Order: sequence, then structure tokens, then C-alpha cells
Amino acid sequence: MHVGFRPPILLLAAAVAMPLGFAALTGHAWEDYYITLRSSRNLVEGHGLVFQPGERVHTFTSPLGVLVPAFFTWIVGPGREEAALWLFRLLGAALLALSCVFVWRRFAENQVAPLARALFFGFMLADSKLADFATNGMETALLVCAVLGLWSELERTAGPRAGAVAGWTAGLMWTRPDAFILGAALLLPHLVFRTRPPGAPAGWPWRLAVRGVLLGGLLYAPWFAWAWWYYGSPIPHTILAKSVLLPPLGVKEFLLIPWRSLTGDSLLMDLFLPTYWFYGDWPAGLKYFGHAIGVLAAFAWLVPALPAAVRRTSLTVFLGMFYLCSILMFPWYAPPWTLLSALVLAGWVNLGLGWSQQRQLPAVASALRIAAALVVAVQVSVLVAATWQMRIQQRVIEHGVRRDIGLWLRAQAKPGDSVLMECLGYVGYFSNLKTYDLPGLSSPEVVDVVRRTGPRYRAVIDALRPTWLVLRPHELADPRLPENAVLREYRLVKTWDARPELDALPLLPGRGWLAHDARFFVLHHRP
Repeated sequence: MHVGFRPPILLLAAAVAMPLGFAALTGHAWEDYYITLRSSRNLVEGHGLVFQPGERVHTFTSPLGVLVPAFFTWIVGPGREEAALWLFRLLGAALLALSCVFVWRRFAENQVAPLARALFFGFMLADSKLADFATNGMETALLVCAVLGLWSELERTAGPRAGAVAGWTAGLMWTRPDAFILGAALLLPHLVFRTRPPGAPAGWPWRLAVRGVLLGGLLYAPWFAWAWWYYGSPIPHTILAKSVLLPPLGVKEFLLIPWRSLTGDSLLMDLFLPTYWFYGDWPAGLKYFGHAIGVLAAFAWLVPALPAAVRRTSLTVFLGMFYLCSILMFPWYAPPWTLLSALVLAGWVNLGLGWSQQRQLPAVASALRIAAALVVAVQVSVLVAATWQMRIQQRVIEHGVRRDIGLWLRAQAKPGDSVLMECLGYVGYFSNLKTYDLPGLSSPEVVDVVRRTGPRYRAVIDALRPTWLVLRPHELADPRLPENAVLREYRLVKTWDARPELDALPLLPGRGWLAHDARFFVLHHRP
């Protein structure tokens, strides 16, 4: 291999150190990780791959996202959640370094300028959501590696290899069953923008690519068949539960998504903003930052002057925009699309540098260097702020409130008790009770109620009569109203309120999101 194809050791070291440093400083473990970990631990302890022993409900979305933590739990032993999570974090960091190798090779093959490379890798390594979700227990690092691996393979000058395409396609599906959308969005642009670089084969080997995709599907088929047999459906119950909350999207609204994205009125900008930024307490200017990058990335395919590879990647982001703006987009969905967008930004910079050199306009090159530095500086600033935010989130909210509620319930509850709440992860894992959650990720009974009556706690409580309720203030209706009569059967037994501790911190970015989870009431059904 030519030395130019080998990424610098410092880059690989940074790709490992940045997410692990974030994890060490924050200790952040995402709420949904503990939803999955309960199934992982039950598998290790011999109860089956289930959330509640005896109930075959598919309560996780990612096959690898549940099996890898199960493997690490088996290595360190059940009950050592922190040690198992650190093994998962190490794997995530290694996968990010591997992802850098894939991108570096394509950059070297296409002679991408150093400034464009620096922009992409600076953007990637300083992305706060990537650093967080690659290490907080979610499957994001697995997905990012599969996406960039498939992107790199499809962009090989010599053409893709069927075996590699099959491996990355299978990796996508084993990571998230809905990742076939990502795979299709990466493959379809090759139908639109296809050029033949010097020395490349006369035609792009579509037969090999399609063969690889089909073989990748076969590699995923064993899980598909097993899940169908074990759970009664190959579709994760989590997807079914969340779909109940989705309002119907009309044809007109769907077709207007590009216009709304151009005007900054869509979820596209969320790809470049902090986790749950819309709760407030972030600089207003970040919205303009996210909007500008989103437009540059999603609509660059319309610019003929850009290289075909850049236009293909931009069209991938454009196609993905329709998907992301049509679903409940959770923050851990963002990093693969964010990095594809960063590849397009690097393409813009590379084009601008070439244009400035051809016309001998050093001022343009200087402006591009300043713009690239500003983009990375914004990313670094958000990363620093998000690190502080997630450190407080973990200490005050996750450990001080939600984990404590779960442990308190485990100590107070009797065999056969059940609990209703929205935040299923920490409370569900540490209480180990039978759970009813809204929208019903762990409980088909709740999904049935929501389908009949809508997502109302009152209706779910009335239908299922759980022993315990764990509710935020805005989730608890007024029991004095006739329609809320069922709540009179419950009495308030304990309150958790971390708002004073949050208020004591004068500088806390994203305070609104933390405050959302700072106060909970625990109610018990009257005997």
C-alpha cells in the first residue's frame, strides 16, 4: 500500500482518545442502554433474550446492540454494569478509528487537499453526539463504521467488491434493521452520478454491488428468521410502539420536506446541533450553523462543478432527509448522516481550493481556511459544553434521580408488583419490576391501550392498574377532575427533585433538557 493511504498515527490515536476522554469525564450511560441491558443480562442469566422473564417481547432495536453488551456482561459477570459498558466503549472507540481509515483511503485515492481532510476529521472527532453515543451504550459506533465502510467500498476507483459490500450491508442490518434505508441511500446515487476516473474500468460493476447486497441480506437472514420464530414477528416491538405516536404524514407535507429544509423548518438541522437542543439554554446562533451546514450538504448534488463522488454523497444526505424528517428522530440516529454531510463539506472546500489555485486567488484560499477553522471551532465549543452538560446529567439526573428511584422501588416493592413510567431504562433496570411504559416499548398491553385511546397516562393507568407510578409533574393529571378518578386510587409516597442542584450551577448548557428529568413523583396504589 502506498504510504499516502495510511492515516497518521496521531489521527487514529485522536479517534480513540476523544470518545474515551468524553466517557471518562462524563461517565454518561444513555437511558435506552439500560432498556437493552436488561435483556442482555437476562440472556446471560439464563432467562432468554427478553426484558421480562416469561414474556417474549422484542424490546430492543439493534441485534448487535443487545448481543455485544450480553457478551461483555458474560465476560465481567452480571451486576458489573460499569465494567461491561467500558468494554463496549473500547470497542466503539476502536470502530471510530477504523472508520477514519476508510475515509482516509478514499481521500488519498482522490487526492483530497489537506485542508479538506482536516475539516472532515476535525468535524468528526469534535462532534458531540458522536463522542457521546459512541460510548454511552448505544449502537452508534457500530452503525457509523458500517456506513463509512460501505461508502468507502462503493467509492473505490476500481469498483466495489461483492464480499466487502456483503459484509458492510450485513453489518448495517445487524446493527439496525431499518439501516437498509441508509444502504439504499448510499447505493442509489450511483445510478445518477457515475464518472470513470482515469485508469478505472469502463463501467461500474453493478452486478458485483447487487450481488454483495443480496449476500448481505442472506447474512442477516438467520437473525430475521430466529426473531420471527422467537418473538412472533421479525419487526422489533420498539418500532411498533413508537409508530403509534407518529402522526400521519400527508403527501403534501412529505413533498415539502426539501423546501422546509431550505428554509430551516425541518429536522435536518438537528444533525448538527446538540442532543435535545430544542429544550433550550443553547446559543440561538447554533440553529443558523446547523441550517447552513444542512443546506450545503443536502443540496450540493445540484452543483455540476462538484466531483461526482461528492454529489453522490450529497444525494445520499438528500434522500435520507425524507426519512429523518418523517420519523421520530432520536439523537443517536444522527451521527452517520452527520458524517456523510461532513464529507460533502470537505468536497466543497476541496473544490474551492482548486478553483482558487486555478485563478490564482489566494484570498479565496485564505477565506476557506478561516471558514473551515470556524466550523471546527464551533464543533469543539459544543463538544466542551456538551461534556459538562452530560457530566451533570449523569451525576444529578441519572444517578441522583432515575437510578435511585429504581433502587428504591426494588427495596420497597413486593413480588408481583408492576410500575408505570415513561423513562424505562434506569427505573426499569434497577427496579427489575414488571413494567408498563409509555409508549409501550416493553409492554404490548400499553400499545393496545394507546391504539384505542391515544397516548394518555390516565387511560393506561385505568386499563392496567399498575402497583406503582413514576411520573414527571406534567405527566400527572389532576385527580380532582372526574375523568381522572382512577388517580384517586393512588397516594404520593415519595418525591425526587434535583432542580435546586441544577439551579446552583450558574453555567449549564442545555439546562432545559436536564430540568425536564429533574423532578419525579412516585405513587403507590392504595390497598
